[in-house]
Amino acid sequence: METKMKEKKIRWNISKMMACVYDTLSESKLVIKPTKTYKDALGRLSALYKLPEKQIWILCLSCEYFFEEEEPLRIKSLAELLRVPAMSIINWKSDIEDLINKGFLEWKRIDSDFQPTDLFCNSICNNTEFTSGAIREVDEVDFLAYIADRYKKRGFDAISAIALQMELSKYEYNNRNMAMVKRVSAVVEYDINRLFLYYVANDVILNVDTNLNTAMLNLYDGNVRYRIVAKLMDESHELFQKGLMEFTSKSNLVESCISLTDKGRMLVLGDKAFLFEDAINEEYLIKADSIKTKKLFYSEENTKEIERLRDVFQEKTLNRIQQRLKEEALPVGLAVLLYGAPGTGKTETVFQLAKETGRSVIHVDISELKSVWYGESEKRIRLLFVSYKRVCEICEKKGELFPILLFNEADAIIAQRQRTSRGKVNQTENSIQNIILEELESLTGIFIATTNLVSNMDDAFERRFLFKIRFENPSPEAKISIWRDKLSWLEEESAEEFAHDYDFSGGQIDNVVRKILMNEIITGKRPEITEIRAMCRSEKIEEQENTRRMGFSA
Repeated sequence: METKMKEKKIRWNISKMMACVYDTLSESKLVIKPTKTYKDALGRLSALYKLPEKQIWILCLSCEYFFEEEEPLRIKSLAELLRVPAMSIINWKSDIEDLINKGFLEWKRIDSDFQPTDLFCNSICNNTEFTSGAIREVDEVDFLAYIADRYKKRGFDAISAIALQMELSKYEYNNRNMAMVKRVSAVVEYDINRLFLYYVANDVILNVDTNLNTAMLNLYDGNVRYRIVAKLMDESHELFQKGLMEFTSKSNLVESCISLTDKGRMLVLGDKAFLFEDAINEEYLIKADSIKTKKLFYSEENTKEIERLRDVFQEKTLNRIQQRLKEEALPVGLAVLLYGAPGTGKTETVFQLAKETGRSVIHVDISELKSVWYGESEKRIRLLFVSYKRVCEICEKKGELFPILLFNEADAIIAQRQRTSRGKVNQTENSIQNIILEELESLTGIFIATTNLVSNMDDAFERRFLFKIRFENPSPEAKISIWRDKLSWLEEESAEEFAHDYDFSGGQIDNVVRKILMNEIITGKRPEITEIRAMCRSEKIEEQENTRRMGFSA
C-alpha cells in the first residue's frame, strides 16, 4: 500500500539530526546534557514532525536500533539503549501508540514489537518531508488485495506461513478501526480464520471461485494444512459452521472450489457486497434483450388481462403500487398464475411481457430442482427463493429492474397437498409446497407459474396468486389472425377454412407452420393447400388414429 508523498527536500539532513539526538540519549540513563547541537537538532525535528520531545526521542531511538539491528524493538529494547529499567519508561507506551496512529511507527506484533514504517524510513533515507498522518486510510478493497497478494507471493519471499500470519495479523490490527475489520472481528473469533476469509473475499471481488488446493498451499504449511483441509471438507470449519463460506464445486482437494455465501459477502463487504455479486446464475437467466419479439393473439378477455399485467410490470407503475401496498401493510410481491390447455401461449406470454417491460426472466426447471436425494429438494427450493430475494435487493440498490421468477409447467408443485405423510416422497412433496407457500407470503418481486392442470390446485396456492388468467384455444377470429400472421402469403379464405376446420392452439399452428417451412426448404416451393391440410390432420394424434381405424374397418 504505497502512498505518494510530497518530494520536498529538507534543508537540514534528517538522518544526521536524528543521529545527534540518539547519541545524546544513548546510555544517558535519561540524564540529558543538552548541548547546543542537540537542542538545535531536537528543535528542528520537533518542528518538522510537529511532535513533542519524548516522541522525538522514541523515533530517534527506534530508527537507530531498527537500522542497526534490522529488527523490530519493544519497550525493553528502548530501556537497554538508555540504560534504565523498563518499568521507568513503561508510560512511553501511550506515546508509541500515538506515533503508530500517526503513521511513524507500526506494530510488528500486536501490542508488542514495533518498528518504523516503510514510508517514514524512506523519508529519512531520501531526506524528504513526512507529514504527521501522511499515510492514507486503506479502503476495504485495498485491504483485501494486500492480504491476498502477500499470501500469493509467499513462496517467492520464502517466508513461513506462521511468520506471514503474524505480519498480516499486525496489519489487520493496524486497520482495526476499519468498518470491515470491526464487522469480521465481531463474528470470526480466530485471526487465522479471518485472514482466510479475507483471502477468499478478494477472489469474490475478482469474480472467481477460490481453488481449495491453491488456497491451502498459499495460506498454510505442513500438518496444519491438512488439518484445515479436513475441517473444510467435512464443513466443520468455523467459516462453514457460521454460514460464511460454501463449496461452489466439491470433489477432491485439487478440483474443489469455495467462495463466500451471501452472508459472508455481506459480512466482509457490507453495503458494497452487491457490487461484486452476479445478479443471477447465467444458466437460468434469460435477459430481456435476448428475447425475440413475437406477436401473440388472445381472446378479448385475455387481451385486457394481459394488458393490465403489462401496465403493472412497468417500472414506475410497479414502484408506485409497491409503495402504496407497503404503506397499507400489505404484501408487495406479485404472484401470477397462467393456466390452461397446452400450446395456448402461457410461457411465451411471460417472455413477451418481460421483453416489453425490460425485465429478465429466471426460468426455473422444476425437474432439476426436485432431487432424488431425500431432503435435497427442499434445500434447493429454499435456496432458490433466498437467492431471488437477494437478486431483488441487488437490483434495487443498482437501480435496475428486478427479474421475473418463472416456474414453468408447475403442475406438480401446486397440486393439492398429500393428506397422508406416509412415505418420503409425500413428505418431500408437502415440504416443498409448504416452503413455496411460505416464500410467496414474503415475496418482493414478480413470481409467475404456468400450469396445464388447475382443477387439482391446492386452495392455499389459489389464495397466494393475485392474478389468475385462464388461457383457452384461440377463437376462430384469433386463429385466422394467427394463420395470416405466420403465413403472410396465405389467402384469407384458406385461413378462414383452416381456422374453422381445425381446433388448434397457437402452439399447434406453430408446429404446422414449421412443417411448411421445412417442406419449402426440401422441395424449393410452397406446399399446396391439400398438402397443408394433410399436415393439419397429422398434427392431432386422435385424428390420425380415427383415420387408421376407418381405413381398416370392414
